Amino acid sequence: MVYAVLAVLVFSCGQAAFAAEPGVYKMTAKPPTDGLIGSNYTPAYAVNQVQFWHDFRADVVEKELAAARKYFGVNTLRVYLHDINFFQDKKVLMANIEKFLVICAKHKIRPGFVFFDGCHRHEGIYLDKPTRPVYGFHNSRWAQSPQARDIDPKNLEKFKPYVQEIIKPYRKDSRVLFWEIHNEPPPGDKYRDELKRAGYRWAKELKPTQPVLNCEKTSGWGDCKDSDIVDSHVYNNAWGFWEAFSKIGQEKNKGTVFTEAGARWKATRRIHGGATDVISWLEKRRAAGKSTPGVYLTWELMVGNSNCRWHWVDNGHKVGKPDPEPEIPWCGLMWPDATPVSLAEAEACRKYVTGKSNALLFESFESGAKGWKFYGVKHMGSNHGLYVPHRCKAVAGDAKWTDYILEGKVLVKIPWKRRGAKTPVYEEEGDPTAGLLFRVNAPGQEFEDMRAYSVSHTGSVLRLGKFSGGDWKELASYDLTGLKTKSRINEWSLIRIEAIGPKFRIWFNRTHGEACKGLRIEYTDKDDPILSGAIGVGAFKTTGMFDDLVVLPIEKKK
Repeated sequence: MVYAVLAVLVFSCGQAAFAAEPGVYKMTAKPPTDGLIGSNYTPAYAVNQVQFWHDFRADVVEKELAAARKYFGVNTLRVYLHDINFFQDKKVLMANIEKFLVICAKHKIRPGFVFFDGCHRHEGIYLDKPTRPVYGFHNSRWAQSPQARDIDPKNLEKFKPYVQEIIKPYRKDSRVLFWEIHNEPPPGDKYRDELKRAGYRWAKELKPTQPVLNCEKTSGWGDCKDSDIVDSHVYNNAWGFWEAFSKIGQEKNKGTVFTEAGARWKATRRIHGGATDVISWLEKRRAAGKSTPGVYLTWELMVGNSNCRWHWVDNGHKVGKPDPEPEIPWCGLMWPDATPVSLAEAEACRKYVTGKSNALLFESFESGAKGWKFYGVKHMGSNHGLYVPHRCKAVAGDAKWTDYILEGKVLVKIPWKRRGAKTPVYEEEGDPTAGLLFRVNAPGQEFEDMRAYSVSHTGSVLRLGKFSGGDWKELASYDLTGLKTKSRINEWSLIRIEAIGPKFRIWFNRTHGEACKGLRIEYTDKDDPILSGAIGVGAFKTTGMFDDLVVLPIEKKK
């Protein structure tokens, strides 16, 4: 924390400028958010921030934050408040903020709090309702603050107590990382523009030791003159934007924080920006000796009742036909049971924070495909994923590995077609399929030439198979057509394999609320089982795409 001297200078126009006095935050190119990893937080049970603070469940918060720290190394959270709670339920809100800070401190997590928001539901939100999400509707109950009914150009000062009475008891509390006045005020909205600037003044009047933030949209959500740190939002892997906002923070001696930092693949928006992509970008900056802005990944921590597992372009609910469950949640690092959506994301984040790796192998293909050996072709593309052609495979790892968990994202692309022809190039029988290989031994150039197991999918069927003696046979299968997802080809799916001796468990595209938690196949190989081997990927009648592969040792039960 940087301290300086503070005096308030009031100009004839009535606007306050804030200079120096001991104990007050002073802008710096190295803000306290640098190097931190986190996400936006609403408990999985809550549809919005109003319900969170009104129906505060300390046991759930404790479980979710403990898991966030354990699996991801999370050391910060961005948390929304709401004026409804303050004006109608102040004592409860203030008590719950303190309870929340106690839990955060226990897990070495420093939250930042957001007062106002210009996004999503502008009316219809009350203290005790609604509390049920609208199926298929992204952020279906998220509450703008203030609500439309409470907006009056003459009532701006009404919200001064809301800001100041919350900040005042915590203005020197090191448990609080920052205060953010207004999230994404719509451009051209005069009231909200005035509110964010007034809120900044109200906060600075209290001389807090924490930075006070605002974001503003110009060429993307970025810097605002009424903000102590460049507060940016980027939802893709257009790294030029990330670099530009980071540069602005250094040039203005205030630093940068990405309070909304990326999201996963969505078929209708074929760009990346998921957790592993962002971590790779940060690692490259750190290796180059550059600043490492704090990041709040995949919008939110929990895949819960906010419904942000759907994308905001999923609008089937508007015509009474909600979009199906996504193959992989668009946002959210953990399921409601506080386990990671992606073990690869957890590994990347935890290693970035702690410097320690739990993985036998981790690969995000952000820097090529080093250590991989290709079969059936001399080169494979590796731009934000590995591209494996028809009847080809790639292998990595150690043939001596025995029991492990293998997880990876797999995309079965639409089959190639000859120019002007209606039939696919491939003449072989069978559907296009791609998948993961495990317990791989003695791989050769021919596709079937290896001794190994495979888990692949066609979009409609998930198959466990075995390669041996130059042939492949199916061991078990699962009909995917009954899932709540479309199980589409040309979109990412997530496969997780647990191999312990001859026993295998296979998970595929877990969806919210599933009792089985995505477990699709359990199988024991009793016929000459393969008990050790490397890992790999392969494709048939398609160009398969693969990303975020991780191999983890099996944790021994205590």
